[in-house]
Amino acid sequence: MRLFVDTGPFIARYSKTDTHHIDSIETFGKIGRGETPYRKLYTSDYILDEAVTGSRQRTRTHAASVELGNAILSSESIVLLKVDEQALTESWDLYKERSQVNLSFTDCTTAILARRHGIIEIYTYDDRDFRPLGFHTINKL
Repeated sequence: MRLFVDTGPFIARYSKTDTHHIDSIETFGKIGRGETPYRKLYTSDYILDEAVTGSRQRTRTHAASVELGNAILSSESIVLLKVDEQALTESWDLYKERSQVNLSFTDCTTAILARRHGIIEIYTYDDRDFRPLGFHTINKL
């Protein structure tokens, strides 16, 4: 099974003061030990940007954000999807259409990339953002 990882779990993993810190450590640990049906994780270049930037803002340390970025970029279990021109256009269209749903533009890129790759489950702490788009959200395993 495929699981797309949103920004929140990455930041929580590296921010000790985050309310989801312990849960994210446990969840990533279970995935890493093969205790879940998810063998490959997917994320995107836009999520990498948000996670590294958000980590630096929340932890107030450059080192934590670099550690997070290195972990994503060097991981053998994370597939880093790229927002290409078509995904960018489709994401912008989705963003314009969905004024009633609290979606960030990055959320729209996540939705487009996840659909393109047949991913229906998203590891996120933003349940209300993705459910209206037909995704199953997971916030703890």
